[in-house]
Parts: sequence; structure tokens; C-alpha cells
Amino acid sequence: MPIELDQIEQTFDTQLPPDLREWLLAMGYGDVDDTLSFRRDWMHTVKQGHLAGTVSFAQDELGNFFGYRPTEGSVIYFCRSGPEYAFIAPCFRAFMEELETRDFRLLAWLEELATEPYEWAG
Repeated sequence: MPIELDQIEQTFDTQLPPDLREWLLAMGYGDVDDTLSFRRDWMHTVKQGHLAGTVSFAQDELGNFFGYRPTEGSVIYFCRSGPEYAFIAPCFRAFMEELETRDFRLLAWLEELATEPYEWAG
């Protein structure tokens, strides 16, 4: 796995946050409680809008995706069904700890978030 993580970092021209790197090294790709999916295929860079440069790392069961900001490592939720987003955690570790605290009820957590509109074109 370390070689692939190095390739991912080269592809996205960024370093994975240490806590996300640690997770992927320990757990690899797969699903968490049939709620959150980690796959290489889900990883891409947001190219438009004010959060351009965010790198997605996971997708939930509805196709929403979650990314990290390389500049500070915060985790962002991007809604699949509408142009909106929310900052969900200050770092990957905090994101996973909160998910565990919520008994892996990710969709219920997302319903509580105050989202903001996202301009994908600008």
C-alpha cells in the first residue's frame, strides 16, 4: 500500500493528511459499516469553485463525497443531489471519531449539517 499512497500523492500533487494516510495504511480500501466507502476510484481533485484543490477520499451510500483540504486537512462534505457543501470536521481523525460516536449513522449526521451553496462553475 505505501507505493500506491505515494502514487496518489503524486497524482494529486499533494500529501495525504497524516491521519488519513495512517487510516489507509492500516485499513486499506473498503467500506465502514456499509455507510462510507474508501476506494481509489473515489479520489479526485475538485477543479472548480472556491474549494478547488480539495481532494475527495470517500463516498457514502448515496454518492455524496468527502474530501480534505490540503492546506489545513479539514474534511468537507459535498452533496451529490444538489450544489451544496459543508465543513464537517477539522481533520480526518475528528471526522472518523465523530462518525463512531454517532454509531456510524452518517446520513443522520449529514441531515443535521448547515450546508452552503456551491458554485461548481466558478
